[in-house]
Amino acid sequence: MLYILGTKINFILNMNIKQFSIIAVSVLLAGSSAFAWSKKMENTGNLGRTYIAIKGGVEMQRYKTNSGAKYSPTGAATEAVINAPIFKPGINAFRDIDWLGVDGSVFFDYNYSGKLSGLGNLSFNDYTVGAQITPYLNFVTGWSFLKAVKPFAYGRAGYTWYNVNTDSATTNDNYFSYGFGGGVELVLLDQLSLTPAWKWFGNAKDGIPCYNTAGVELAYWFTEQFCVSLFWDHNFGTRNIYASGATSLELQHSDTFGAMFKIGFPR
Repeated sequence: MLYILGTKINFILNMNIKQFSIIAVSVLLAGSSAFAWSKKMENTGNLGRTYIAIKGGVEMQRYKTNSGAKYSPTGAATEAVINAPIFKPGINAFRDIDWLGVDGSVFFDYNYSGKLSGLGNLSFNDYTVGAQITPYLNFVTGWSFLKAVKPFAYGRAGYTWYNVNTDSATTNDNYFSYGFGGGVELVLLDQLSLTPAWKWFGNAKDGIPCYNTAGVELAYWFTEQFCVSLFWDHNFGTRNIYASGATSLELQHSDTFGAMFKIGFPR
């Protein structure tokens, strides 16, 4: 009798679990369908998308000492970014506001200067972890050659670990860093966009110079899930980035050329 009762209870529990699983899967699929619908309603371009990006580039630099000696090492710059829309134009609860959007992102940056062989193999590298907010305007033109114009601004904050290395010594520092900037994303086609931008980088540490850059990114979304972009950034240079004895060093300018790969997600 107990065996029969236990068998019936197990049968009922298994049925309830199966029914619950079917209901849960149905709700998940319905939610995914609604999300996918929202994805199709958003505008093209990079702004307003959920994606993970990996960026890498080669940095051509020009240094000069106070005595007039010049050095041109080749460095590297990399970045990993997770971006997601906080507020998308014309979507769901905000259908009547199709001219404004806000993106949020977290990032990890790494930069390496390369070695200045004439100064004891002097080199710099830094790591930065932080977050960024990017509000933007969304103007849909209706033209075939320019789908949308998206002016944007951004503010970022993070923490930086900075190292200076030579053959004889290594010094380390860490500090709060921040920045702001802006630009405009020109959505040329449904899959293609061109984004010129200006950026300023500051910090809360005495003796670490601030600097600013200007650059451009050309991005092509092969599908909703995959994008490749090419970029160029120009650093306008900074004075007194390093001093040892009677020698001080200035970064006159640098140019970084590279590519970025993005994987998009419905959001």
